[in-house]
Amino acid sequence: MPAFDIDMSNPFPSGCTGGLGGPNTGDHQPPHWYIQFGMDLAAPGGTDVYAAFDAHITKYKPHDPAQDTPKVYGAELFMRAPNDLMGGFYTHLTAVPSDLAVGSSISRGDYLGTVYEVTSTAAHLHLALVEIINGTYQGVDLYQLFLDTRNTDEVTTVTFMQDGTPPTHK
Repeated sequence: MPAFDIDMSNPFPSGCTGGLGGPNTGDHQPPHWYIQFGMDLAAPGGTDVYAAFDAHITKYKPHDPAQDTPKVYGAELFMRAPNDLMGGFYTHLTAVPSDLAVGSSISRGDYLGTVYEVTSTAAHLHLALVEIINGTYQGVDLYQLFLDTRNTDEVTTVTFMQDGTPPTHK
């Protein structure tokens, strides 16, 4: 499969206060890619969150406060790029627009909801990315890119090589 490019922007064009940990650090451990490759981007509760790339929603778990635990809380959105060769997982959201559902198409920069704050941890968005190579999920670490572009509307072209090497960006 040939390499492909995806334009990405920060889910926080404003309001991000920094990072709380990236892939393979702290509680971001295997076996699940959406945990292991999590990037915790700090922002106050109620901060608007936007789509980092064009995608379609493949799984959506609405926020049900009665089911919140100290580590699993808020709405969850799984989505894939239009070519289905990369995807993302957003969690710790609330106020997700009522028209978002499985199958919905979203564009980079579309509103996804707000950061949901709980008392057990610092308020943040958990975002994990994956490249899909021959049907196998391979976690992607773009934590430093998201820290470097926080609070901007900068667009970065990310190249996914489809050969197991980390993506590049310019």
